[in-house]
Amino acid sequence: QPWRRFILIISITNNELHLHYFDRSGLIISRPVSIVLAPVRLLEVLNVLMLAHTNTLGFDPTMHMCDPTCKGMHTDLRQNAIGWIEGPDNAHLSIMDVLWRSQGLFSRGTIFYRVQNSSGVEFALKDCWVAEDKRYHEATVLRMVEGIPNVVKLIADWDVHYDGAPDCTYRIRASHGICTDGFIRRFHRRALLSPCGEPLLCYSSKPELLRSFCDFVKAHDLMLKRRVLHGDLSPNNFIIHDGQGYFIDFDHAGIITDGSECIRSHGTVSEA
Repeated sequence: QPWRRFILIISITNNELHLHYFDRSGLIISRPVSIVLAPVRLLEVLNVLMLAHTNTLGFDPTMHMCDPTCKGMHTDLRQNAIGWIEGPDNAHLSIMDVLWRSQGLFSRGTIFYRVQNSSGVEFALKDCWVAEDKRYHEATVLRMVEGIPNVVKLIADWDVHYDGAPDCTYRIRASHGICTDGFIRRFHRRALLSPCGEPLLCYSSKPELLRSFCDFVKAHDLMLKRRVLHGDLSPNNFIIHDGQGYFIDFDHAGIITDGSECIRSHGTVSEA
């Protein structure tokens, strides 16, 4: 999988065993266990890492990336699909390509997939871990700018569920009573978007690129009239589809309120 829900790592230093748990909100390190005084604990940890169900090791059960062992097993997928991912109605969407993914263990862990439904209709699917105070922010902004030409359209947005509840990085911390100062709860969210285009840098000609920039200027002006400022104008946040340019990625968009003179935006510098 391009990203897991969390990652487990073991380390041994000076004959002391630690278990490291990485997720989108940070790192938890276990208390040290002496492998000299309690060697069986090392065997137990190794057995878990070798034999445990993939869900226990952080794999996301709501998506699957195909490998040679499952070739021909997924008859419900589109031709040339490389995997599947659950959509808003829990139906499987065929993953046709991984368009982009962020780097690093912490923060949002954003991935963009090119997906198709059972009828072959193509969408972009955004998968990320969103801070609690921004849980519905992007969906709210996209609804505010709905109908503006050259702005990607929100088809659906939803929380990814695990064990019947919205998946959140607070779950393990709540079960162990661990929650440090500055901890940010992050919820696993997905959004289905249309159209699914190509990155701006993949323009086919200079005239197409210039037309796209004209599209961006017009769309930006219309968004401002709806009191929305995109706030993150970088090449990664524009796409080209059928010769037209589109705004994407409204994570850092600001909503202009009455009396405000400016909006502070961190863009993609502070968060991936």
